[in-house]
Amino acid sequence: MRTTDWTSTCCPSSTPIYKELLVSTAKELWRRHHPDRDRLPKNFEDSLCLKFYELKDGSAAVPIFREIEITSQPDMFQTEQPDELDEAVLLVTEAIEAANSEQLLPHEFPKKVIALFEGYGKTLREDECIELRPEKGSLKASYSPRSREQLLKFAAEGYIDRIDLSGEVRAVDLTGRFELKLDDGTKIPPRFSPEQESVVTETLRDHVSRRLRVKGTAEFQPDGRMKAVTKVMDLEIRGAGEVPFDPTAKPIWQIAEEIAAQVPPEEWEKVPRDGAENLHHYLYGAPKKD
Repeated sequence: MRTTDWTSTCCPSSTPIYKELLVSTAKELWRRHHPDRDRLPKNFEDSLCLKFYELKDGSAAVPIFREIEITSQPDMFQTEQPDELDEAVLLVTEAIEAANSEQLLPHEFPKKVIALFEGYGKTLREDECIELRPEKGSLKASYSPRSREQLLKFAAEGYIDRIDLSGEVRAVDLTGRFELKLDDGTKIPPRFSPEQESVVTETLRDHVSRRLRVKGTAEFQPDGRMKAVTKVMDLEIRGAGEVPFDPTAKPIWQIAEEIAAQVPPEEWEKVPRDGAENLHHYLYGAPKKD
């Protein structure tokens, strides 16, 4: 087990809500980094463990640590690499600083998590603030009731965020608009440029066996529902049901090793030594081979 001090100083009562904000942001970033994977890694949230160990002198300064479990020597070096939670710490701080200066929120910040600021710092008085000071870099931001009000204003007005969607092209019209039916049945009408027309029409022609992946931006309601696609930046044709190669996915042998490592040694002792030669005997009761 090791700890890494990279987060911020804040009042202890806000720590659980701060963690929820970071974890939700990290989840959205992970989905964005792995668009071809449907599910988060097992125990993703449990692996993001935040703790504080002391109160420093001054205005209730609380250093928050990330606790990382190390199971092997190679893992120790891998944990030194920044990941989605490290990115989330910086983005949350940047978002607060943007709200303080009445600027647009960072483009990379997942807008659907803005509503979580409703509970963060809710008990702060007008003359109080929470200072966020990530360990990495010189960035810092003071989160006050005014910051919270400005961020919730962003949420109430809706927002524009990036999209990465795949679906069946059901129709194309001469105005440069096409209908994309997503796997959940939702239909959206993005627009395409003249340069993208051939890709859209080709996918429509082979709509039974092909799907279109759309990357761009969309306008969302405050509750996260999509209002309209504002820009299509990239189109990609895929086979229906095709799962692209994910270079970040764990190889099957590593997954098998991890599963095997969870089995107690005494259980392994119960495994027959001749299992390969007498597989049908142990599975179906066939006569045992000598």
